Amino acid sequence: MFDRDYFMRMINQMSVAFGALMGLKQQGKHEEALLLIDEFMSKELRMRARLALGLSDADLIAMFGGGGRSDAEAIGAIGAFLQEEGDVLADMGREAESLQRLEKALRLIGYVLRTHGPVEGLDLERRMERLVEGPARVEGAAQTLRAAWEWQEHAGRYADAENSLYDLFDAGDAGTEEGLSFYERMKALDDEALGRGGLSRDELREGVRQWNNLTKETAS
Repeated sequence: MFDRDYFMRMINQMSVAFGALMGLKQQGKHEEALLLIDEFMSKELRMRARLALGLSDADLIAMFGGGGRSDAEAIGAIGAFLQEEGDVLADMGREAESLQRLEKALRLIGYVLRTHGPVEGLDLERRMERLVEGPARVEGAAQTLRAAWEWQEHAGRYADAENSLYDLFDAGDAGTEEGLSFYERMKALDDEALGRGGLSRDELREGVRQWNNLTKETAS
């Protein structure tokens, strides 16, 4: 959908837009910030926020059907602008509208990071860290929590991923076998990798024990 040269030019324009957005937010000019986001998404990304929210994640991704690097980067850009819009709406007290955009942003950015990696100029990893620590993960739907969980494991944040697994279980969206598969993947890691992700080997063993006990209790 986007060729590489076009997208690299757009990255420069996005940097300018993000700078302008920061200034507008600091001045409390929320309506102007929303207008800037809408105009940029419509003109440069050919995707208004309302359309992005109305599409399923799968349908939105399919619209960028080339599957190449530039198309994935465009999906990341849409996620970044949805996050910006969600932040502005939160500042305006429009929490429900904000949450909808932050959830979509988390899922799209998580998809890009897992399948294509970081995107120059978008700072997607920092954005994702903010999203998984905010209302999108805490208050969001199960599919958003699952996207956070998948990214946390992919990013090597294993202790956080374990916590999200239990949250998914509480939400009725993770079963016994899925949890056991997660722990098997953790067991395959060496101690150094586990430690970097916030888990020790002893904590991993205890996690397996607790998971087995929890799922047995639920089954009975």
